[in-house]
Amino acid sequence: MKLALNKANHLTQLHILGGLGLLLCSQWLYADATIVYEQSVGKHKSINTMQIKEGNIRITPPSKTEYSLFNSQSDELTHIDVSKKQYLVMNKQTIENQVTQAKQQMEMMRQRMMEKMKDMPPERKKQVEQMMNNHLSRVDTSKPAPKLIKKKTGRTEIISGIQCDVYEASLNGVKHSELCTTKPDQMGLSQQDIDALLSMQKFMKHMQKVAQSITGISVQSDNDDGVPLHTLLFNADGSVKMETRLSSLSTEAINSQTVMIPKGFSPMKMPQPSMQ
Repeated sequence: MKLALNKANHLTQLHILGGLGLLLCSQWLYADATIVYEQSVGKHKSINTMQIKEGNIRITPPSKTEYSLFNSQSDELTHIDVSKKQYLVMNKQTIENQVTQAKQQMEMMRQRMMEKMKDMPPERKKQVEQMMNNHLSRVDTSKPAPKLIKKKTGRTEIISGIQCDVYEASLNGVKHSELCTTKPDQMGLSQQDIDALLSMQKFMKHMQKVAQSITGISVQSDNDDGVPLHTLLFNADGSVKMETRLSSLSTEAINSQTVMIPKGFSPMKMPQPSMQ
């Protein structure tokens, strides 16, 4: 009888420990994450916050009156305007449509300006041509785009206790930026949070690729899946224009409402490119 009771108690303890283990694993699997970046422009400093929960990410800039939500399941980015109590949902197709419309508008403006230039005095014509070269001529995709080339330096840094690899990016041979990136699985995040981060990164890279047709800058990189922990942007003279640095990372619980469209907010229409 005593042996049977001991066995029963032992099995009960195993079940309890097993249950605790499952609970702990479940908490780790669905862990939340808050990533805080400090941004410096000259003497001005600001805070940008990224919160991750259940496959959703909230990106809050310093203003706090507007922020963005990314849903890794639907692959959608939602802009939230707190002051107007409105939101705008964007996916890859709507973004591509916006860029196409913008390019069409820019081309129409270029053609109109060329018509007006026929009757302009030489000095005025030269000024307008310079303006078009700086702005409107970017819709001309027949010209080779400037290339932003990012390469690994072999150097490493420790940012908030996390090691990262340093990359340098140059634009037409001139140093443009420096960033230190790490793999998402080195940040102590759950697999669900990692998947959400990688999904958002893929979405943003698609946006970047689409935007290249307007900005005229082509990006080449030998690092495609790193999370930036420290970024430096440089002016033409080599001085630092802006610095962004990871200041903290926590896995405390986040309220589900934080990463959802607020109740009572109404959808807004996608703004149309202006001809003015």
